[in-house]
Amino acid sequence: MNPMNTIYEMQLQIFEAFKAQDPEMFDVIFEIEGKKLYAEKLRLSVVSTTFNSMLSDRWISKNDVIPIKDYSFNDFKEFLAFIYSGECQLTDKNILTMIDIAEFYQVNSLKKYCDYYMSNVEYNFKNVFKAFEISNRYPNLEEMKRTLKDFVKQNFEEFVKCKRFLKADKSVIEEFASLQSKRIPKEKIFKAVYEWAEYQAVKKQEELNEENFNKNDAIKAEITPFLSNFEFKKMKLSFLNDFVGMFLVLICIINL
Repeated sequence: MNPMNTIYEMQLQIFEAFKAQDPEMFDVIFEIEGKKLYAEKLRLSVVSTTFNSMLSDRWISKNDVIPIKDYSFNDFKEFLAFIYSGECQLTDKNILTMIDIAEFYQVNSLKKYCDYYMSNVEYNFKNVFKAFEISNRYPNLEEMKRTLKDFVKQNFEEFVKCKRFLKADKSVIEEFASLQSKRIPKEKIFKAVYEWAEYQAVKKQEELNEENFNKNDAIKAEITPFLSNFEFKKMKLSFLNDFVGMFLVLICIINL
């Protein structure tokens, strides 16, 4: 008999027991939205360092009810279902919450599960910018990030001309500036980053409404964090000079 088949069969039995939610079979009680969910300390502590600390004897006694206030009953139930079965129902509506749960409770296998889901989403110009922000907010969403960068590479011209690009969060531009593609000249990427920095500077100027506001200094402050992504020695100085002016050429030379 194959031991893996035996383990799988027993795992199915354990999952069925979890779904039955018989209080006599568990030693951990969660309360969410006035409803209870039951689980076992051993399983939770093994897969989650957060649970391991939370369920230690120093912090909780047997039969103590653990209130869950940050997540809904359905989302937390899906989370526990994943711990017991290795899968759960992910949807476009609950995926962000499930990513957050995986991060908070440090369940790496659920992080990978969510990463796989997000890497297979059909991205467009309405959701790609928010998706970039999410991929930077939570670590280890590498497959998702790779998919997003592939989308940008395949739709580069439309991406940089999109109205949302100039308003994009700095974390999005950070990923954009680091793009590596033989089909996209670094000059084009740099040009787009500069236009974003210029837009941000103008926006700040309008917000501050100061007479002595220095637009060039503001552009420099916005673009400097991204300069390490560009090898200016391989770019033509004529391009830098014609596009952004001599003041930025000097900045680039300083950072060579």
